[in-house]
Amino acid sequence: MLKGFMRKTKPLELLTEDQLEAIHRGAMAVLETTGVEVQHNKALKLLAGNGCKVDFEEKRVRMPAGLVEDCLRRCPSGYTIKARDPKYDVRIGGNTLYFVQGMGMRYVDLDTGEFRAATLEEKREAMIVGDALENIHVADGCFFYMDLVGVPPAMVLLEGLACGLRNSVKAEHFGYQRDCEVFAIKMAQELGISIDAEIDIASPLTFYSEAVEAIYRFAEAGFGVHACPSASPGATGPATIAGTLISQHAETAAFIVIAQLIKPGAPVIVEYSGPILHMKGGHPITGTTHNAMVNLAYAQLYRKWGIPIGTVSGFSCNSKKIDFQCSYEKALATLMSCLGGSNLHVLQGGLAEELAFSPVLSILDDDMAGWIGHAIEGFEITDETMAIDLINEVGVIPGTFMDKEHTRKWWVKERFIPKAADMEAYPEWIKKGKVDALTLAKKRMEEILATHKPKPLTPREEQVIEDVMKEAREYYKRKGLISDEEWAIYMKTLASLPS
Repeated sequence: MLKGFMRKTKPLELLTEDQLEAIHRGAMAVLETTGVEVQHNKALKLLAGNGCKVDFEEKRVRMPAGLVEDCLRRCPSGYTIKARDPKYDVRIGGNTLYFVQGMGMRYVDLDTGEFRAATLEEKREAMIVGDALENIHVADGCFFYMDLVGVPPAMVLLEGLACGLRNSVKAEHFGYQRDCEVFAIKMAQELGISIDAEIDIASPLTFYSEAVEAIYRFAEAGFGVHACPSASPGATGPATIAGTLISQHAETAAFIVIAQLIKPGAPVIVEYSGPILHMKGGHPITGTTHNAMVNLAYAQLYRKWGIPIGTVSGFSCNSKKIDFQCSYEKALATLMSCLGGSNLHVLQGGLAEELAFSPVLSILDDDMAGWIGHAIEGFEITDETMAIDLINEVGVIPGTFMDKEHTRKWWVKERFIPKAADMEAYPEWIKKGKVDALTLAKKRMEEILATHKPKPLTPREEQVIEDVMKEAREYYKRKGLISDEEWAIYMKTLASLPS
């Protein structure tokens, strides 16, 4: 099992106990008074049978606070995501922080700045880079490069998952759409792994049928589900942080009620994913202190219930380039989120508000994850680290610690050394050609692709994936979700891939 980063300091808190209670009571009042819309008949009957007031015509569900709080208590405090190599399993919960590969729709050309559809080969390369990076703990084959050359939209998530499994040994994150989770779950079960699933709540206070069906499928399979409210301040939620918290807490708690009634003890991780909107342009902005504060307060609210916490603040940025703005947006928002007690943070590779993804940025972000993880782990205070005897031994000038065994041991142990950053002295930097971090990251990507070989699938595992993928392709073809023209292009694309 991967170690991740063990938090040794108290999580950062924004709210007092009275303020937490006020937010919670406000959310309970919303669920009892207004309730949520649930567009799923089976779930409506389940909720009605467990004490909720259900208007079947309006599909409106009003939930009593006692039931909600009981379901919050049923959530396990942790769960395991099984990877295809058990050494890469991750245990979500407690004081451990893991990082998830980031998200972004299109490939970004770092020379021209243009965004375009990615090829399956570029998808494969990005997965190999992610497999090599030590601070990507959970892979995300499905949610980056969702615009793929020659792949019909109905098959993009599944092709992403298959690519992830073929080119990474790490645990996988997934989603849902148009029944694709049926095939993903089947693939995972036959491989003996599990996949974490991100399931959206449509703000304000609405659960679409497709999302509820996905909760049923993943919960019944015993896989973890991400409850993802999307209250966007000023648009699909109140403009204030307090109002946003009440809205998203009501949505998340309703999700948890559904999941726990489907299967008591179903593993859930809560993850606020609603963007702050630019009120002039109407577009999302995520790399802000406002967004980070919402993540911090949301994490504090759910730590009280002992439920695992996912965070995304800083996973992307408004900058359309890998530049200073990109770095400060991602670094500050990620640091704030992780200090707040996050168990799983989405980070490496995404930019331009999820419009783009870059494996080169993944490499730079991986250094960021290492810096942050090292910071939350803190440092040791023991007789050896306090070094009182050594301080007395060295004494005053001209004494030095540079030639001591203690220094050789602890200088490396207590410091994070980035792998793609310029750490040279100025004269050396000039002598070596004034190389910047972006150039170093590009070079590291070339080295990874030339030398890193992910653990291959066994013949049986490869056959499992291919059989399920064939079944899914034929299913979507029969449903009319892949046209004849798309099918011809798709088959040609698959045939062109190296065996």
